[in-house]
Parts: sequence; C-alpha cells; structure tokens
Amino acid sequence: MKKICFLIILFTSFTTYAQTGDYDAFLARQFLQNGEYAKAAEYFESLFANNAEEYYPEYINVLIQLKDFSKAEKTIKTIYKQSENNPLYLIDLGDLFLKQNKEEEANKQFNKTIKELKPNLYDIQQIATKFIQLQQLEYAQKTYERGKDILKNKNAFNLELAHLLYLKKDMQGMITAYLNEAPQQSNNLTLIENGLQAALTDEKTKDILEKELLKRVQANKREYAYQDLLVWLYMQRNAFDEAILQAKSLDLLRGEDGENVLRIARTALAQKDFEAAQKGFQYIVDKGASYPWYVTANLELINVKRDKIVNSPNYTRADLLSLKKTYQDFISNFKNEYTATTATLELAQLEALYIHEVDTAIALLLPLTENTRLQKELYDKAKLHLGDYYIIADQPWESLLLYTQVEKNEKGNPLGEEAKFRNAKLAYYKGDFGWAQTQLKIIKANTSEYISNDAIDLSVFILDNLNTDDTDYALLKFAKADLLRYQNKLDEAEDTLNDILQNFPKTALQDDILFLKYTIEKDRQHYEKAASYLQQIIDKYGTDILADNALFYLGDLYQNYLKDEEKAKGYYEKIILEYKDSTFSIEARKRYRKLRGDS
Repeated sequence: MKKICFLIILFTSFTTYAQTGDYDAFLARQFLQNGEYAKAAEYFESLFANNAEEYYPEYINVLIQLKDFSKAEKTIKTIYKQSENNPLYLIDLGDLFLKQNKEEEANKQFNKTIKELKPNLYDIQQIATKFIQLQQLEYAQKTYERGKDILKNKNAFNLELAHLLYLKKDMQGMITAYLNEAPQQSNNLTLIENGLQAALTDEKTKDILEKELLKRVQANKREYAYQDLLVWLYMQRNAFDEAILQAKSLDLLRGEDGENVLRIARTALAQKDFEAAQKGFQYIVDKGASYPWYVTANLELINVKRDKIVNSPNYTRADLLSLKKTYQDFISNFKNEYTATTATLELAQLEALYIHEVDTAIALLLPLTENTRLQKELYDKAKLHLGDYYIIADQPWESLLLYTQVEKNEKGNPLGEEAKFRNAKLAYYKGDFGWAQTQLKIIKANTSEYISNDAIDLSVFILDNLNTDDTDYALLKFAKADLLRYQNKLDEAEDTLNDILQNFPKTALQDDILFLKYTIEKDRQHYEKAASYLQQIIDKYGTDILADNALFYLGDLYQNYLKDEEKAKGYYEKIILEYKDSTFSIEARKRYRKLRGDS
C-alpha cells in the first residue's frame, strides 16, 4: 500500500512539473507577445536552462530586444558548446555582433563558419540557407562555392546558386549556374526552364542568355541540353524562325522523327507566323512518307495556306476555291480515317463560313455522322459542326437534335460542353431567353474556363437587356440580327439593326448594335467603315462593357487590315494604361511590344 502511495505521489510530482513547465512557457510567450521583454526574459532563462535547444530562439530574441548583448553572447556560446560546435550558432553570433555594429568581429565569425565547413551536403545547405535568411548573400555564395570544393563536385549547388544569384540581381552569374546544371537535367529541363522564365523579365537578360547558349552550343554540339534550351528561349521570344531552324538541327543530330519541329510549327501557326510555320511543316514533309508525321504535316501545310488567306485583308473567291481544291486533293490522296475526316471537317467549314455554300458543307458532313465506326471524337465533332451549318441553313430543329446527341455522348468532356453552349446559343437566336439562361447557368458552374467565359458573356448580355423599358422586343430583334449575320445574310442583318434603332432610339443595345455593325462590315471587307463603328463605341460608350473590346479590335484592324501600325500601337497602349483588368490586356501588351520592336 505504501509503495502504491509513493508511486502516486511521484507521478503527481512529475505531472505538476510538466504542467508548470508548460505554464511557464505560456506566460513567457504571452509576455513576449505583449512586448514585456524583461518579464519574458525571466521565464525564458529558466526554460532555456532546462531545455536549451527548444527555447533558444525565443530567449535570444528577448535578450536582443532588451539589448542585453552580453548575456545574448554568453547564451550563444553556451549552446554552441552544448551542440558540439554546431556552426549555425556561429552565424547567430556573427549576426549579434552586427547588431552591435561590430562588423569586423561579425565577419570573423562568418568566415570561421565557412572555413570549418564539413563535407556534408545537408549541413552546407543549412548554413547557406541561414546566411540567406540573414540577408548575408555574399557569405551564402561563399558557402556554396567552398562546398563545391570540399565535396569535390563542381556541379553541386548549381540550382541553389542560381536562385541566390537571382536574389543578388547577378543575372550573368545566375544564367551561368543554371547552364552548368543543364547537362545534369538533360532529360527533364523543366526545372531549368521554370527558373530561367522567372528571371527573364527584360530583353537584356534574354540577350545574355542567348549569347551564353550560343557560345556553349558552338563549344559542344553534342550537349543537346543547350540546344534544347536555345529552342525554348526562341519560343519565349516568339522568334519562331530561329526556333524551327535550331529544332531542325537537333532533329537531324538526334535522328528524330520531326515531332518537336511539328510542335513548334503549330505554335508558330497559332501566332500567325506563317512563314516559320510553313518551313517547319515542309521540313517534315521533305523527310518522306516513311516518317510518322508526314501526313499530318501535309495537312498542316494546307492549314497554313488557309490561315494566310482568311487573315488576309483582301482575299478573293478565287483564293478560296484554290484552297478548296487543295483540301479535295489531300482527301483524295490520304484516305486514312483520321486525317481524311479532319480535312473533310475543315473543308466543310471553308464551304459554310467562307465560300458560303452551306448545302455543300452539309453534304460533306452527313456521311461522317452516319459512320458509326468513325472514331468517337471525330464522329461527335462532325455532328457538332453539322449542327452549326443547319443553323445557317435555317433548320434549327436539326441543330438542336445534333447538339443534344453530342452533349449526351460527350458528357463531362470539352465537346459536350461545347454542345451545351451551342444549345444555349440556339435558344438565344430563337428568342427563348429563359431556357438559354437556364443552360448558361449550368455551363457557368460546371465547365472549362474557355466555355464558361463565353457563357458568362452571353448570360450577362441577356440579363442586361431583358425586361427593359423596350420590353423584350428590341432584344428579340437583336438576336435575330445576330443570327442573320451568322447566316451571312448581311443586308437583312443590317436592316434589322436599323429597325431597332428607328423604333427604340433610346435602347440600351446601342453599343451592341454598333459592335454587330462592325462585324458585318468586316465580313464585307469594308475595314474603314468597320473601324468607324468601333470608334463610335469608344467615343459614346467609353465607360461601358464593350469599350475595351472596341479598342482591341480597332488595334487589330489597323495592325492587320488597314496596315497602320502606329494607330494600332496607340489603341493597344490605351488598353494597357486605362483598362488594366481587361481580358484583352495581356494580348494587347504582347502586340504592343511586338509593334514597338521588342524581341
């Protein structure tokens, strides 16, 4: 019994002690938080005596706050000895001397830390990190450099050094460190590219990187990492001609199949660098039919021709018919299911939207939508496009059926999202705004950003103009005009818009009418007149939702159609300066820089 009582008393004592320790720590931290440093010091001194490592950081902080440097120095030296000379405490000692303006003594401790470095990767990293935390970047660099020597590894800490040199704004040094590491990361350069991308904020730094890469490529043509990075850099600068030239060289050196060249050429095409894209695709075609990307590259060459034509300000029907013949020849020569079907889809689009032979487009797609053996994605894409062309052909019920089929068959996929949005847009065209809004609400909540943004735009437009003083009539008429324009019935569309203005001169749709008139005139290739409608939006409705749209498309008109780059630059600059939150601001900035002559 006595033994049991003794154990109970002993346990109680230990519990009380533990609770007391915890309570003291609580009080110490409360005093510290409240700025009562003298009281906090009393508690932390006792806590430090019992558990030096745990309470050291807080105790030192308190002593520094009290400017009790003598006791702080003694405390650091104590824990340094207890820790078997952990060099991190020497750095703390040096930092303490700096706080007393004893720079010479501080440097002595910092240099001692580096001199006594042990050949241990983790320890070296810890010490360098400690220097960085204290903003002692020079000493951090010295730590890494000495670490390389004592580890006898010239490539140790390349990435750490690169980041450090970036902090020091030593761009040349940073680039050198990253490029030293590149051969070790040759199979996965993403880490290097991400690090460089964060630093390539100006053209000067990009120039330094390009110069250094070219030097290393010349020195060692078999070190492919440098050539891969050079291709990457050219892509960052939208220098697609140079990127493709370098990629072709790599393709030959490594005996590849042209896939990387294909990827770059596609990017060039998307950015409307038609000459560079053509060179890339032609290179793959010239490799011969035995290569896997031969057929694809042939089709992409046609796409280059298509984009050059439709982006030209004055393309003719003869241009379109020539392009049509090129597609037909391709389909005849390459009967592979995927490529022939893709080409047929593109040909149908050409017929429906540019040549304006919608019946021909429908005839091209009907066999595809009846071919159940067709690859699922192509099968549903054909249905989606066919639905679009039935709208042009004034057969909306056929469109509704096809969109619904695709929506069901591609549930949860981008094509299904597209189909749902098209159904909502069809309801808008028909004037069924309530049902359109119901669908748009679902789309906004559950689809990809791209489709969701389109859904938001249409939803906001309907909400802003539904049940206004004009009743719904003005919106019904506008939706009809929008449909007529899509059907290429441009005169009827324009008459409908004029009818709205005549009957509802104060309609809230004024700026939307001007914008639709711009699209009509652009379709007619009347670019000056198109520009005048956009200018009216800016002049009359400069604070409304379409103002930044009007500015961007004015810039586009003057850049690509009216060939007045100075005017284009002015409109892009206005977006950058006055519409910083615009969805066009990033693209406007890119175009502005390009027109200004930035690389």
